[in-house]
Amino acid sequence: MRTRSIYYFGLIALSLLLFVACNKSDVGSIGNAQSPSGKGGSLARFAVSGNYLYAVDASRLISYNIEQAGNPQQVKVSEVGFDIETIFPYKDKLFVGSGEAMYVFSIANPANPVKIGMVSHIRACDPVVAHDSIAYVTVRSGSACGGSLNALYVYDINNPQNPIERNMFNLVEPYGLGWHDGYLYVCDGQDGLKVYTAGTGIHQYELTYTTSMAGARFYDCIPYENLLIAMVEGGVILYDISQPAAPKELSRIMN
Repeated sequence: MRTRSIYYFGLIALSLLLFVACNKSDVGSIGNAQSPSGKGGSLARFAVSGNYLYAVDASRLISYNIEQAGNPQQVKVSEVGFDIETIFPYKDKLFVGSGEAMYVFSIANPANPVKIGMVSHIRACDPVVAHDSIAYVTVRSGSACGGSLNALYVYDINNPQNPIERNMFNLVEPYGLGWHDGYLYVCDGQDGLKVYTAGTGIHQYELTYTTSMAGARFYDCIPYENLLIAMVEGGVILYDISQPAAPKELSRIMN
């Protein structure tokens, strides 16, 4: 049932993002050669960056050239590890989450992803998002992924070959997360969608709890411009985040 819900959410979220993008004057900011990074949820198993689509299965990263959408070309298959779960693009990097580690790939040459670093952690499910020199990873217990912790880890990725854990915050039932304009949105399952203000300067690895949205069980979210698309049990909730610290519910799409 959960796999079906994620698939349903992915179709709706992708459709909404394409609709928004196609109605903006700067359509070229998504999925073309000038785009330095793509957009996707932290629980996604595929990501688009520029003219390339990257997908993960249980152990591999598969790269496709999609410049000609009607004739996509597989260009590389890279062995990653075991229990691969998620992929997140940021600038010229891909962050791949597995059951027991986070892997960093360089896509400076987008046709040839190269593994440049990894960090191991206690085994658990682990969505990843990144911003500048920081990566955020959630781990969750009580699932097929194993593990006993429910937490949010903060990693220093200034040196992507050697990510360093800088902080950890306890959560209840963490799933996916998203970053927007200095704020981190964390889907904490039955405990709601939580909003954190990110620190700056010497406090850059700190997070300050700001508020939370209740009324659903939250699984993943995609911030896009001033819109937050949140996957919840049974469907999708759309939020206005023009004031990032105070999401305002716009509508619900329930199945």
